[in-house]
Amino acid sequence: MNAQTTNKHWKITATIDTALCIGDSGSSDTGADKATIKTTDGKLYIPASTLKGIWRHACEAIKRSERHFVCNAPRADNMCPHKKDDIHNQNTDAMVDDYCIICQIFGSPKAESNIFISDLIHKTDPELQTTAIRSGVTINRNRRVAEDQRLYFTETSIPNAKFEFSGDVSLSKDITEEQIELLNAGLKYIHAIGSGKTRGLGWISITKQDHTPDTHTAKPIEINADGFTELSLKVTLKSPILTGGRKPTGQASEALNYIRGGLIRGAVANALLTELENRKPDAEFRKIFTEDDASIFRNCTPGTEVLPATAVSCKDFAGFIADGKHGIFDTLLERIVSEKAGWMYQPNCPQCGGRIEAQSGFYEVKNGSHKEKRLNTRLLTRVAINRQRKVAEEGLLYHLNAIDPVILKTKNSESEESVKGKKVVLHGSVRVPSVLVDKVAQTLQQKVIRLGGGSSRGLGQVSITVENKKPPKPVNKRITHFNGKFKTLWQAYASLPNTDIGECKGDYFTVNLQSEAILTASDGWQRTMVLTAQMLQDMTRCDTELTLVRSFASYGYAGGWNAVWGLPKDTELVTNMGSVFVFHTSDIDAWIPALQGLEDTGIGNRREEGYGQITICDPFHLHTREKLNKNKEDIE
Repeated sequence: MNAQTTNKHWKITATIDTALCIGDSGSSDTGADKATIKTTDGKLYIPASTLKGIWRHACEAIKRSERHFVCNAPRADNMCPHKKDDIHNQNTDAMVDDYCIICQIFGSPKAESNIFISDLIHKTDPELQTTAIRSGVTINRNRRVAEDQRLYFTETSIPNAKFEFSGDVSLSKDITEEQIELLNAGLKYIHAIGSGKTRGLGWISITKQDHTPDTHTAKPIEINADGFTELSLKVTLKSPILTGGRKPTGQASEALNYIRGGLIRGAVANALLTELENRKPDAEFRKIFTEDDASIFRNCTPGTEVLPATAVSCKDFAGFIADGKHGIFDTLLERIVSEKAGWMYQPNCPQCGGRIEAQSGFYEVKNGSHKEKRLNTRLLTRVAINRQRKVAEEGLLYHLNAIDPVILKTKNSESEESVKGKKVVLHGSVRVPSVLVDKVAQTLQQKVIRLGGGSSRGLGQVSITVENKKPPKPVNKRITHFNGKFKTLWQAYASLPNTDIGECKGDYFTVNLQSEAILTASDGWQRTMVLTAQMLQDMTRCDTELTLVRSFASYGYAGGWNAVWGLPKDTELVTNMGSVFVFHTSDIDAWIPALQGLEDTGIGNRREEGYGQITICDPFHLHTREKLNKNKEDIE
């Protein structure tokens, strides 16, 4: 059969004929021994992984009844690819590149899925009652009475309420008519879902209809004449997303609280390659991704700004004043001047006099107030099902730590109302060659609809909007404001008795990491966590006098997955986001053009994936204790 030329979309509606229970991995406030799974805002839903698993099993049963070869899921070592010569007494006409028809549709450990399923959600008011508790008891086989300590309670949807769960299914353009016929037959084969199917739970009726996904109109983009255009991205999460964090211990991977630029870069590259013959890169593709001046895809974060490592707050009431806490202030200026004066710098909370501790994370400035922005995570539990015994496969239980797509509750001040069920929006940017900005913008808005892992099982669904990025305040003005505040503080210390601090000569500036950076020492191969003066001179090719005054940095590790090679990326030593490096020079005018260029392109390795993005003289350094007290008075 010939492959379809365009993607096909279905809308799936499942009507529950009895009562539904799909076990939740978390605790329940109902007191039931087994709770049924719900979204963060309290809606019942059928996970896409559950539907995909039972749909795949139905298609396997159909194909086996026709005596076609089907691999033995769910264990990876029994699944495709298989060599046709190794398969005897089977009809192997459906084998393509050593993959059975089931793996061609649903994927395998070495093959990408051609079907992408979203969660089926019961769209109702979360305030309405949608669940009921049913009791059960084990019967003693000898005495024919209730067994001691065997009473249990199960949370289900309200019985016989005919709840409808709906979601979308997207089929790749590579899928064939034969495979579509198998999917239709498999969907009709499904009669029950979830737990307790043999006891009357989860009986369903499923209907399918063709569906055209919603699209939004792209905003016009103004193209810069200097060769590159900066685009601002807003990524709205439509389902939980796996951001690709490390797996330090156990079976649950650590979720990053932002989306790496490399994830977006990979999604754009994959979308463009699917349009090219044999997925062979052309000149435009190479200009966007592989040439020396390739596009730079920066991280998408919940806030537009990153707290520097020098930011601190009260240990007992940490947070911004606008969030009802004691406030966050920056210590860099006072710390540098105190050290120059030979004083021990030990700040405390200006509101309660208590101990302070370092702060990290993201924030935004709205109406002159700083507000913290953070994401909630959900622990998703998944288990493979044994095809013969219809129970959980031993050793294949695993956990996924995903970013939640909705805000459960937010309350920034006494005057603001709580927000429940609001979609999470992350902010990022991309630097694109101006001649190809329309192509990249259209791809981001129309074709990048999934990010991260588990995309065929309903995870990582997003909507991206693109517009021109507003230029930040020029570097020279930020440096001027920074040094003005620095010298004012210097003079205040110089006027104190018994203080010999001398004269403030030259100018200072900071390099603030807005993302993790992969730095290489001056020897050219050894990794380091400190940005030295020599390294900065080598990056900018500016040999003007420069001295590293102070560094506030910590390190971590970062990896990743190369989808093209099907292999993990090297684990890198990285300098953590928020790190600050303070430099001094006697000729700041010679450094300003070089520093502006570094802000545009970043520092270190793998900058095209979002690493090494910097800000020169972060304005938050001017948010000192003095300014914190003034903001508090304004709010009061």
